[in-house]
Parts: sequence; structure tokens; C-alpha cells
Amino acid sequence: MASWRKTTSKQYHTYLTRWEQYCSENSIDPLRATIQHGIEFLTHLYQKGLGYSAINTARSALSIVIDVPSGTFGSQSLVTRFMKGIFEMKPSLPRYKFMWDAGIVLKHIQSMSPNSGLSLKSLTLKLTMLLCLLTGQRCQTITKLDTQYMQSLPNKYVFTINEILKTSKPGRHIAPIELMSYEPDERLCVVSLIRLYLQKTQDIRKEHTKLMISYTKPHHSVCSSTIGKWAKSIMKEAGIDTAQFSAHSGRSAAVSYGKSAGLPLQDILRAGGWSNAQTFARFYDKPLPNNFGSSILEHYSNHNGTT
Repeated sequence: MASWRKTTSKQYHTYLTRWEQYCSENSIDPLRATIQHGIEFLTHLYQKGLGYSAINTARSALSIVIDVPSGTFGSQSLVTRFMKGIFEMKPSLPRYKFMWDAGIVLKHIQSMSPNSGLSLKSLTLKLTMLLCLLTGQRCQTITKLDTQYMQSLPNKYVFTINEILKTSKPGRHIAPIELMSYEPDERLCVVSLIRLYLQKTQDIRKEHTKLMISYTKPHHSVCSSTIGKWAKSIMKEAGIDTAQFSAHSGRSAAVSYGKSAGLPLQDILRAGGWSNAQTFARFYDKPLPNNFGSSILEHYSNHNGTT
């Protein structure tokens, strides 16, 4: 169980509880069940209205408790054939067929000036959105940026993530995140914005070392959902349809915008933390070198100009 991440454990617990109930109702020993029992349970979930994605999670959970002679329950040919049938009847398709233009949000961020005159709330929201776009990272990663593991250099900040992320695996972890200064336009310069943000929050941080903290009392470090809420607020102000696009879509918008800027695929994969192009193409490429953020801003400036 320790091998499961918190979110995985929560998902598995849901379906293992339903499995235990199903076994009780059908006089099945849940720890001595057969492949047939497992498939019948998955069929039961389908009949209850669950879709492919949910049933696939249940399949993974059953692989923990149904013992088979070779491999796992989920890898058995009969089970994979069953799951293919579920997909054909209730397909799990990408949420977005197209993506919003990150340039629209950058233009709105550019209009939020001068930075020195922004309230703490506006400064926090602007920095959050800029971090999401210029790193191509999940909201979770933004919450892990820590001033204890930050290098402040003349023209950049370098953050080393010292905690496990969703994509962390044995022998593989996210590379340090470099945030470069952007001299053509200070309104879009994340280095200047971080420096100002640290100055404005110095007296309210107390023992909190995470970069992003709440702009309301008690000014503690924030979770992923708060980062998402802040980013979504800026998206809405910029005119993005937030009823259709979630805060997490900012990751897809950033890397799609990077692709349109002509960035090499390998650089985009490295920035996003993807090990292969299939994941990017399937879930994030819609319609990053270490300097991924600078390339995003240069592409924006070339198409919109800076003043």
C-alpha cells in the first residue's frame, strides 16, 4: 500500500470497497476470486453506468487482490479484450478537441501593470498564471516551488523540487526549473515578478518557505486546488471560457503554444516531464528547453509586439 500515491490509494479504496461488497453479496471470497469473478464485477460496474476510465481504474485495483498464475489480473488476454469492448461501447476520449490561445492570457497579464502598483492579491494571481504558462508544469509542481531550494542568480531563478511529484519514479525526477529574466518587457518578466513578490510577502511568511502563499490570513502555503483557482481567475479575466476549460488546461495551452512557436519536440517533452511523445500528442498537443518560458514570451512578442 505504501507504493500507492495518496490519490491512487483513494481511487483504489473506492473500488476495493465496492469489490468487497460485491463479493459479500455473491458469496465470493475476495482474496480467492477468479478471473471470471473479476470480469463479472467489472460488468456489474458497467451496468451501473460507469465509463471506461472508471472501470479501468477498478481493473487496476483488482490486479492487487486477484491472484493469477502468471502476470496480473489486468494483463490477462480475456481482461484486455473485455476492456477493449468497454472502450468501444463507452469510449474515453480527450476532454479537449482544441485549446485556448495562451497569447490572449499573456496579453492580459501584460496589461496588469505596473507591477509595483498591484495589490498582493493581483500580484499573486499574475505570478501564478505566469508560472503555469512559462514552466508547462502542473499546479502541483507550482505548489512545490520552495525558497529553501531556490538559487537567485543575476538573470534567473532556479528551483530544485525536493519532493515527490505525480511523475516521479525510481531513478527519474523532474529537472531543476529555470525561470529566466525577460528584458524586452518587465511586465512579462517572471524574475522581476518573483523578486517583487518575495519583497511584498517577506513580513507575512513567518515559517512558510514555499514560494506561493495565501494572500489572506493566515498566509500559509497553498495546495494545488488553490493554484488552479488562482490561474482560472486570470483565465476568466482574460476572456477564456472557464466553463469549458479547467485550470489544468493551462499546461496544455502552454505546450501547444510552445509547439506553435516552433520549439523542438524534445525540448517540449523535457519541459513537461514526459518520457515519450505519445503522452504529449494524446493528451496535451491541441489544434522546452530550460529556456522554455523565454521562448514562449519571444513568440508572443513576435506576434504582438512589446511597448
